[in-house]
Amino acid sequence: MDTIQAILLGLLQGVTEFLPISSSAHLVAAQAFLGVESPGVIVEVALHFGTLLAILVVFGRPLLQLVRDGVLGGLVLLRSGSMRDAEQRAPLFATALAVAVGTVPVTIVGVAFEEAVERAFDSLWSAGAFLCVTGLILLGSRSAPRVRTARVGPGRGLAIGLAQAVALLPGVSRSGITITAGYFAGVERGEAARFSFLLAVPALAGALVWKLRHGLQTALAGASAGQRTIQVGVLASGTLVAALSGTVCLLLLLRVVEKGRLHWFAAYCLPAGALLMVAGALS
Repeated sequence: MDTIQAILLGLLQGVTEFLPISSSAHLVAAQAFLGVESPGVIVEVALHFGTLLAILVVFGRPLLQLVRDGVLGGLVLLRSGSMRDAEQRAPLFATALAVAVGTVPVTIVGVAFEEAVERAFDSLWSAGAFLCVTGLILLGSRSAPRVRTARVGPGRGLAIGLAQAVALLPGVSRSGITITAGYFAGVERGEAARFSFLLAVPALAGALVWKLRHGLQTALAGASAGQRTIQVGVLASGTLVAALSGTVCLLLLLRVVEKGRLHWFAAYCLPAGALLMVAGALS
């Protein structure tokens, strides 16, 4: 892989990871229509690290406060046994608990059904069908309850976390389904979007560590066999482009959500998904 290919992959990753149009569906489409082979685990890790950096850039301060209040609130809760005392001392403690609880479903599903999820990426028709499902979910976001709260506790966190686990399927947008789940859980629009990306941090970080464990073994085996390795500069260029494009798209999505226009993206997901389904049926 050369620098141009890394930049293109980084751009694809950064744009589709945050906009609710499913990065996984676009990866399946690129493999089917353009003959783009999987870039390998190390490249995947580098690109996903770029999008993780985008979240850290946009939500760096809230994340630090979330960690601080999570630790402080946990200590207060252990000492006093009172959730009220914990939230008084650490205002974001309930949100920290929600992130922790919400991370459990995707961890269980990702580990227990890893092979089944990977096999789903071989089906162009399935990716298209699930992309259509994403479009319907986005349209359905308009029917969410109007009365909403800015507080996300463990119960709402679990509901949104279950939606995040569904997004392991190719074609299901993680941002789209989790933000919509937040709407239906009664969370205010802006907070639903913010929580969606706070929830993404441990999931992305865990996936990176999981993939890197296998990737390093493969890379070391390839190097010992004399295979050509990817240059650090090439990886860095892809990571940087993924981070920059991801940051722009993340900020754009937050503005769209604040204006109540999340459903707009259904206009892309539904026809694109239908096209993939037709192509998959004919192939």
